[in-house]
Amino acid sequence: MRLLLSCLVTVIVILGLCVHAPVVVAVTKMPDAGAYIPLQDEFASAVVMVPRSREVLYSFKPDKLWPAASLTKLPNALVWARKGLPYGKVVTMKKEDEVGGGRLRLPVGSKLTLRDLWYSSITASANNAAMALARASGLTKKQFLARMNEEARRAGAVRSTFVDPTGMNPKNMTTARDMAFISDTAFRNTDIRLATVAGSYAFRVNTPQRMTKTITNTNALLTQDNDVWVTGGKTGYLEESRYNFVVRLRPMTGTQVADPRQELLVVVLGAPTKEGSFASAKRLAEWAWDSHRF
Repeated sequence: MRLLLSCLVTVIVILGLCVHAPVVVAVTKMPDAGAYIPLQDEFASAVVMVPRSREVLYSFKPDKLWPAASLTKLPNALVWARKGLPYGKVVTMKKEDEVGGGRLRLPVGSKLTLRDLWYSSITASANNAAMALARASGLTKKQFLARMNEEARRAGAVRSTFVDPTGMNPKNMTTARDMAFISDTAFRNTDIRLATVAGSYAFRVNTPQRMTKTITNTNALLTQDNDVWVTGGKTGYLEESRYNFVVRLRPMTGTQVADPRQELLVVVLGAPTKEGSFASAKRLAEWAWDSHRF
């Protein structure tokens, strides 16, 4: 009887592991498929990865260190995702949150909820919102940065280093391979994913007058391209990094979204233009769909 119970428990544990384990389906390259040839100065580095298995289908200088710019906001979000999001918490914007670059255009002293900061940081890539998020964590800046770097390591990133919560500091360094792992982890979180695919977000704020603020997503592929279905994405820009972009996407035919098994994660670092970063990500994805059997 005791042996029977032991065997039963073992079977239940194995079944449980099978339920929670990722489903990995082999992706094979077609025999007649050609290689992806980057255009001149198309990007500094790039990776095309299958999210569910982390199989890399294409890479160009995947371990080249590069300024992360606002892709830094993904490890920032991962700290909060692990900590838990008290969305209703009210936060007051402070002068120390103003670090330049793209910002939520509200005066110091404005009061808004953590949910509003969350969407402003991720959807609209507002630097002062990302700073306020870090401050609202209750951790010192040093402690918060340590958590960000810890989350990056947990995701599988081995060469990345983050030194500020926003991406404004060009010493925030990553690689295309590392950012693929970080993004894969981030987009698996429902709160982060929903913020990255929101086309716009409106909220009420006290400035001290009560007003409505509407922000829009920085990812043009999300709303302006009918050939792909975006399931996660983040942009980043600094003069030092040029245009960075990470996107998780599937092909579309008319109004039909492709099988989830065709979902890809594409990282493009150092594109010369914003439009070019989107075009490169789409072109890389289309090459992978055309040249592989999923």
